[in-house]
Amino acid sequence: SSAKTDVTEADEKRLIASLKTLTEYVDGEADESELESVVDVEKVIRYFVVHDFLCNGDSYTGSMIHNYYLYEKDGVMEMIPWDYNLSFGTFSAMNATSTVNTPIDSPVSGGSSDRPMLNWIFEDEEYTALYHQYFAEFLSSVDIQGIIDDAYNLIKSYVAKDPTAFYTYEEFELGVETLRQFCSMRSESISLQLENGETTENMSYVDASGITLSDMGSMSGMGGFGGDRPSMPGGMEGFD
Repeated sequence: SSAKTDVTEADEKRLIASLKTLTEYVDGEADESELESVVDVEKVIRYFVVHDFLCNGDSYTGSMIHNYYLYEKDGVMEMIPWDYNLSFGTFSAMNATSTVNTPIDSPVSGGSSDRPMLNWIFEDEEYTALYHQYFAEFLSSVDIQGIIDDAYNLIKSYVAKDPTAFYTYEEFELGVETLRQFCSMRSESISLQLENGETTENMSYVDASGITLSDMGSMSGMGGFGGDRPSMPGGMEGFD
């Protein structure tokens, strides 16, 4: 790992000590009070609520375990969002129904045991319950469709006359409509997961066969490797 800001030897030692305590908690060698002394529990849980809604495979929860930043102050860590252009399942553009129904307690294929900044949430029933509570609050209080509409209305006239556009205006409209449908179905699936207590297995609650994930973008587009190349190992965004 490498820092993105100027750090002193004391800064490095403090971060290493915090990471050690986090690992010890996940391994059952530290208690909740020790965990909460090194992790901003509320902020990190809220981060993962939004992150896990978005189904971003090009990230900390993806197979490459990258594209994230840690922010540490006085030994307490939180996550900084970054590089979400391949969210909504567009990183791998797999089956839409499977992606829309991704279980919120199993966002990592194969399990999250090697993701210490996430796994502690599922190691304790109290933290898992808080994660579910924040998810329910997110779904009931955030006007996702309104956010999409605001962005769409802000940029659509510029998209229509952009001489450097890589996609047609019709493709832009299709992408926006697909995004609206994805978010609606993702919200419905998560609501059913929480309501039925089925948050670890993919229950295929919602049929998303009517949408194609790549209509929102893909790895082959300028938003993928061609334009926003994922960071290589060595950055702070991938502490191992």
